[in-house]
Amino acid sequence: WDFLTLKKSSVQPAFRNDTTYIRKNYWIALVVHLYYRLSFVLPPFLHHGLLSWKPFVHISVFAVSVSLYLGMLFTLSHNFEGVEEGDLSQLKTDGDNNTGNQRKPICWYSRQVETSSTYGGLISGWVTGGLNFQIEHHLFPRMSSAWYPYIAPKVREICQKHGVKYAHFPWIWQNMYSTFKRVSQVGNNSAHKAKFS
Repeated sequence: WDFLTLKKSSVQPAFRNDTTYIRKNYWIALVVHLYYRLSFVLPPFLHHGLLSWKPFVHISVFAVSVSLYLGMLFTLSHNFEGVEEGDLSQLKTDGDNNTGNQRKPICWYSRQVETSSTYGGLISGWVTGGLNFQIEHHLFPRMSSAWYPYIAPKVREICQKHGVKYAHFPWIWQNMYSTFKRVSQVGNNSAHKAKFS
């Protein structure tokens, strides 16, 4: 069991000393993990029998479904029309290097905003566990996702003030449409480049 390994291994001191929050809530995390095992893994075996193959099918279907769901949400949040594409070295060029212009660092915060999108609002947040607020999640990864709908307007206001592009889609279907267009554009550009190179 993972939580027993964590408790007994040499990882435990480093894990527990990471932050005061984790130290205080270590046992809560273990109880939640145990709850997950007892709620989602054990029942299929109790229902079908410990030696049956059916529990493995149930668990596999659950795992594949959740993986596809999460994959779709992450795809929507990071692949949309107008998403900032850039140099992975995190450096931005001020013009042509041949003219003596220097490369300057890209602002980490603006990079997080311009490579993500947010869609929907409070209800979408409840349904997705806050994953629809990817911009806020990237800026404040340790903040509870319950706060994202409340801080999003202020984040948008600050982005507008500093000229940072904040991608917000009021409805998930608008984000899906933008994602399909983006994927199509990327595919067509790749095919076009391969055809003429």
